Amino acid sequence: MEPDRIIRVDDDVWPYFNRASFDQDKIVSYGNFQYSLYWARDEVLVLVRRDLRTHLIQKLRFEDYHLTINPRDGHRNTVVGISPDDGRLHMSWDHHCNDLRYTKSKAGFLTEPPEEMALNDFESAQVLTPEAPQTVTYPRFFNDQAHNLFFMYRTGSSGNGDTVMARYDAGHGTWSLIAINLFSREGIYPPWDNSDSRNAYLHDVLFDGNGRLHATWVYRETGRTWGSNHDLHYAYSEDDGVTWKNNAGKTIADLSKNESIVLDSPGIVVQEIPVHSWIMNQCAMNLDSQNCPHVATYHLAEPFIPEAQEHNPPAVVYENLSHYHYWRDVDGAWYSSGPIPEPDRKELGIRRPNIVLDKDDNVCIYWASHDGFRCHVAFAEEDYGRWATLSLTDAAFNFVDACKHDRWLLAKEGILSFCGETREAGEDKGYAILDFKLERLMREAR
Repeated sequence: MEPDRIIRVDDDVWPYFNRASFDQDKIVSYGNFQYSLYWARDEVLVLVRRDLRTHLIQKLRFEDYHLTINPRDGHRNTVVGISPDDGRLHMSWDHHCNDLRYTKSKAGFLTEPPEEMALNDFESAQVLTPEAPQTVTYPRFFNDQAHNLFFMYRTGSSGNGDTVMARYDAGHGTWSLIAINLFSREGIYPPWDNSDSRNAYLHDVLFDGNGRLHATWVYRETGRTWGSNHDLHYAYSEDDGVTWKNNAGKTIADLSKNESIVLDSPGIVVQEIPVHSWIMNQCAMNLDSQNCPHVATYHLAEPFIPEAQEHNPPAVVYENLSHYHYWRDVDGAWYSSGPIPEPDRKELGIRRPNIVLDKDDNVCIYWASHDGFRCHVAFAEEDYGRWATLSLTDAAFNFVDACKHDRWLLAKEGILSFCGETREAGEDKGYAILDFKLERLMREAR
């Protein structure tokens, strides 16, 4: 296949990273415009606005916002959020266990968009709230069905962190904390030498059409190695993240009472995946038409314990990793499609995927490779038992991880739109937006 449309944003950007699988969200549409962030070649933060009618782009450089700590550190993601009730665009950038970087536009920026973007359309960088923990990694914005905006991030470090969650008040232009330890680090985990601290690595956090908030995650026992990741976990909230229930619907945490979701909260493990299965953290989740979660990740079929415990596994692990698809039905049962075969894999290992579903609940799992973007497709009518694999682009487009898609544009127009990295001759890298009509993609896969 080829994209239905390619928007080349910049042909020479920061070459070491400009994407992350944990960018929720990296690219967002509202009204007639689409917004995204990236790092310019000189490490300056750039806001992109694309006119969805003409596909012309504008770029706004924030000269005061640039990579400040270890600029080759690919954890330093950039995310955007929207609060339509006051017409503001929100931005957060440049984190890996450091103070929060956050700002928002002036009211009406989205709802009455200026002809040309300017720096004075945005407020100064600011704290979320004075009480919010400032050690920030992996910030993410997400909205409920009423367009209320929420913010979540990890505080602490890999293998030793808690999760902060906040809600935006569009009427006052302020944030309030829901939790500073939604997923707490506490508990004892015997399979990893009685580890007494961890962090929850989220796939995605999404509201469904009925206002239920879904979360899936893996726990990481130590930052030293992702071999300590384990199990697929699931919980949901029906009151905007204040109280949380397990897969069976039993309340396991009430944040208003200073409770947290912890390692031994009952009923949160929905698929046992032991340590040294090398299950990847921070992959992807989406919801189907019945508001049921679907997860795309990768891991080994059987655990492998290396002789030396290092961050990354030996080559034999990379050679045997496979993508997996897990999903929940309306009765709460979880299923696995098993390891998804990947024909003609030429590189060592696989990459973090993203997952989307069409209106008929057919699944598309896409990821980046050295040969370009590829995808697996399976159909609900076949119980996701048969997978077709397609090449979406040639090797001119690639990322280390798949960028999350524009959820708003997919829901409104059926267009799968995500950011891609162009790789030209030499070291130059570019930033582009790729559009696919999801209906055409699914038709090709049949």
